[in-house]
Amino acid sequence: MTTPPGNPDNIREEAVNTHLAQLLQERGVPARAERRGARGAPDVTIELTGGDLILLECKWQSAAGLETQLRDRLRVFPDAVGLVGVLYPDAIRQAANTCAALEQAGLEWWLHGTRGIAAPQPLIRRGSVADLADHLRTLPLELEGVDRVQAAAGVIGYAVERAARVISRHARIFRTVAESVAKTDREKDRAAAVRIGCLALFNALAFHDRLAAASDDVPTIYDARGRGMSGLRDAWLAVCRDIDYVPVFESAVNILELLIARTDMMELAIEPLVKAVEETRSIEGHDLSGRLFHTLLTDAKFHGAYYTSVPAATLLARLTFHDWPPNVDWSDHEFPASLSVADLACGTGTLLMAVAAEAERRHVEAGGSGAPALHKAMVEQALHGYDVQLSAVHFAA
Repeated sequence: MTTPPGNPDNIREEAVNTHLAQLLQERGVPARAERRGARGAPDVTIELTGGDLILLECKWQSAAGLETQLRDRLRVFPDAVGLVGVLYPDAIRQAANTCAALEQAGLEWWLHGTRGIAAPQPLIRRGSVADLADHLRTLPLELEGVDRVQAAAGVIGYAVERAARVISRHARIFRTVAESVAKTDREKDRAAAVRIGCLALFNALAFHDRLAAASDDVPTIYDARGRGMSGLRDAWLAVCRDIDYVPVFESAVNILELLIARTDMMELAIEPLVKAVEETRSIEGHDLSGRLFHTLLTDAKFHGAYYTSVPAATLLARLTFHDWPPNVDWSDHEFPASLSVADLACGTGTLLMAVAAEAERRHVEAGGSGAPALHKAMVEQALHGYDVQLSAVHFAA
């Protein structure tokens, strides 16, 4: 949109709102601006998966009345998961190209309230439209009353898509990554194969993050990347050699090796994945990668890859151990550790995870105090997972 110089009043807030919604959409945020003449409609509405809404009310920095509008919206839309105030810099009014100026501008925004309740001490954030988009994608993780696991999966999914887009810009590397995954997974869609490869990189980064927090012998992701992409690869190879998490890191190292020659592209591909690790660090004990992996498969019927939900797996594990075996002492962690539990088509390991969780639950309920030792023994001795797809075994591990 071009505005003649000297006519700043021709730029209406509604037009800037439309550009904002468009820029957010380009960054993976499902935003829409109010239609002209729609009374009482929020300036920008974001509809999350499942129907939850995030509402944006926007004003020029020099204008008054935003707080009043926000209070009114909080009352009118009590079910909205988030209500956010946004201030546009007045300098945009003088721009010849409003959309380009908005994309480069420094915005201010804050969470005014959630579910009809005003935030006690709103934190004012500053940044670009891209920064605002990043915050809006992760906002549900900060708030009560939404599916945090679903939101986290969305954050990871967006990061995987961004990384795959970077790789797709280089035809030869795109082809080699796709062929590497296709060789072990028989995934016929090259774009899906590259996304599966990027998800494997995310999984390795997330596991690296947890290992570094638990062991002084493992450098942080930040320290490893400080030595370049080869530093990240060397850290993963050291984990495979010294700690033995080969199923988690081997396929990721193979993909990393294909990208490492193009350091500039590698940095751009890894950055969104590292950011997703940081933003979803608090979500533990859920099969996030499993959800995304099965979403990415384009030929599920060919593979027989039908996703087992966590509730279904939990129910099956509880039915299996109901009154079996009789008269066993679950407080003794050596009993469940001595089991042999095999899933010959384990996929991402949901059923194996459910068995381990059920054994630990029964151990604790029986008064046992060896849950950490039980978990270690089950992972190392009792649980066995096999699958036709190498990347699925990676996620299970």
